[in-house]
Amino acid sequence: MVAEDVEARPRFTAALKHRDLRLLAIAFIVDGGASWSYNVVLIAYVFTRTQSAGWVTALVTVRWVVGVLCGGYAGVLADRYDRRTVLAVSAWIASIVTVGIAVIVWTDAPLWMLLAGAAVLTAVCTPTRPASGALIPEVVPESDLVAANALFALLESVIVVIGPGVGGLLLLFGEPVYGVLVNAASFVVAALIYNALRVRSRGSAEAGGGAFSQWVSGVRALGEHQKALVLTIFLILDSAAANSANVLLPALSEHLHGDSAGYTLLLAANALGGVVVAGLAQKLAGSKRIAVLITSAIFVQCVPLWLSVFAGSAFAASVLQLISGIGMVIVDVLAFTTLQRDLPRDVLGRVLGTLDVLILASAVLASVLGSVLYSAFGLAVAFGAIGLGFPLLGLFGLPVLRRLDADVAARAARLEPLTRTLDQLDLFAGAPRSLIEHLAESTEEQTLPAGTVIIRQGDASDAFWALEDGVLGVSAVRGDGTTTEIPDVEAPGYVGEIGLLDRTVRSATVTTRTECRLLRIPGEDFAAALDASAPSPSMLGRVGIRTSRTSLTPPSDPVEDPAQ
Repeated sequence: MVAEDVEARPRFTAALKHRDLRLLAIAFIVDGGASWSYNVVLIAYVFTRTQSAGWVTALVTVRWVVGVLCGGYAGVLADRYDRRTVLAVSAWIASIVTVGIAVIVWTDAPLWMLLAGAAVLTAVCTPTRPASGALIPEVVPESDLVAANALFALLESVIVVIGPGVGGLLLLFGEPVYGVLVNAASFVVAALIYNALRVRSRGSAEAGGGAFSQWVSGVRALGEHQKALVLTIFLILDSAAANSANVLLPALSEHLHGDSAGYTLLLAANALGGVVVAGLAQKLAGSKRIAVLITSAIFVQCVPLWLSVFAGSAFAASVLQLISGIGMVIVDVLAFTTLQRDLPRDVLGRVLGTLDVLILASAVLASVLGSVLYSAFGLAVAFGAIGLGFPLLGLFGLPVLRRLDADVAARAARLEPLTRTLDQLDLFAGAPRSLIEHLAESTEEQTLPAGTVIIRQGDASDAFWALEDGVLGVSAVRGDGTTTEIPDVEAPGYVGEIGLLDRTVRSATVTTRTECRLLRIPGEDFAAALDASAPSPSMLGRVGIRTSRTSLTPPSDPVEDPAQ
């Protein structure tokens, strides 16, 4: 089986084999589901108590404003401290704040106190998204990164459907304070899960440094990567379209002669689109035409929103909403994954914090724009501005994204001779394409005359050698001083992997018997590639066989292996 076959297959299962990703996913479900139900409970409580849409708007607005104000600093925190610690501390503090909000609800305290509590809770939770987003590339190999992001998009869509329903049940069978306490408990569970993470990761923002200057350095990193900047714009357009449409969905339901159930159907159908397409998004990310896919997906997301006005029934409109949800998730997964790959990881937390600020600000502005257009010109114009205006704006980024595609294609063409050689080695059978390309990127081609020693027994394991042409002789000295000849290695072949994988010194001496053309991959690059993608079963099996042939006591004391 070649690497491309493995890459083309669905990788949700492969991504979930990574323990820390499973924990992050469970925490996301617990925290996200409870937060959605908490929002429903709190909004219902405020409206029931005041019978005022203004107070509900104030509750929502204060969270938006605080999110915009704190997002930049939250990104700095995600790069300044261990991201696992940031997540855990944020969840612990959030649980305490939520208990305080429960007391406010239980005692019917003044509503300004509730607004203040909601503002504090939003501020405390703001670091969660940039910290978790920056952690995902650390807990899964690059080959599973798309699947991981698609998984979270899938979970988010499911939570959007289930979370409000749970909130409704809590309101039906209990007091509002119970829903708030459930949210407090969810933060405790999330904190315990974050504490169980094994990954350790932090960015380059030093503790004690100026937070503003560190945030600016992250923004500068985004500005210096033109392609990342354009991808950010697509994520902003994607979010703005979704949020402005959500504001108009109640009016759309009424226009289509639906009731509150019609509104729920439209909202659920849009979320269901994300569930349907999550598996497809990870396959699309392997395409070399990301520009066309992202640009097309923004049209798929937005145009059906406008067409929903003319659907004639809530059911027909819900089908269009489902299609819109499909486009939204494709944009999210492809753009976010490409952004994670394109940006340096030491500033990723700050960039994602900035992205959250921009997305939240755009959501507020787009929601206001949608409401204003609806009031002034009607539903068709409001949805038309979303369904046609946003995709047309996205077309301005197409030339930059096409350069991204060209860069990907050029890199693949440049590495193709090297990857072709590595693909022929049984050691890499079943290895993901990303691992092969990473190794090829660090390869140095050498042509050496016969009689050249490339590996000496007892030396530090400093490189992996792939043989393109020629014959290598292998010998090992036993503890009693006798020399054992090991079968020659012929092209295509390889040597040097045992010491690197086992973190030991060289177990044999390798000499060129003829003139040889070789690929030398530094040990640190070989180790980094394996850290980014677990060794394939074929690799481990081959290493076991070759180790059994060369497991001889070295003639001298082992030296420290720098690859460790």
